Amino acid sequence: MNRTIALLTGAGLGASMMFFLDPRRGKQRRAQVRDKMIRLSHQAQDARDTIVRDARNRISGLAAGDMSVLIGGKNALRGNPLRGGWSPAGRVMLGAIGGGLFLSGLTRSAPTACILGTAGLALMIEAATNAGIEDISNVSSKVERIARENFGHDGRKPRRPEHVSV
Repeated sequence: MNRTIALLTGAGLGASMMFFLDPRRGKQRRAQVRDKMIRLSHQAQDARDTIVRDARNRISGLAAGDMSVLIGGKNALRGNPLRGGWSPAGRVMLGAIGGGLFLSGLTRSAPTACILGTAGLALMIEAATNAGIEDISNVSSKVERIARENFGHDGRKPRRPEHVSV
């Protein structure tokens, strides 16, 4: 087993070195990877700045005595709090709580582990997708509608009529 893993690891490293050190296109590939990494770092910095700004505004709202900023404003208190549309700071907290529950579930025994792990994953998915319960429950009907539009009622692609040249 260890020899197989070592062989696959060596083959993967060799292939990636050939890919990036190719005399013809290696320089272009390395530049593309560098540009993508720079873009990802800028996106991460922008997300961090947005989260920090949102958290700062919510903390100042709490200091002013407005408890509704925790959920997303006074309108969110009237509706369903599981409707999606979480603030950036709320999504980070939701993801952190979900991650903590999931990790806590990994240290427990069978029934408790399943409950904590499932709840943690659900909170992390909610934080990542920012989708509400209604969005998740309507996924099957949306997929069915898209499949019907693209494939027809029997699951096969519709045949396109052949054009006859005159």
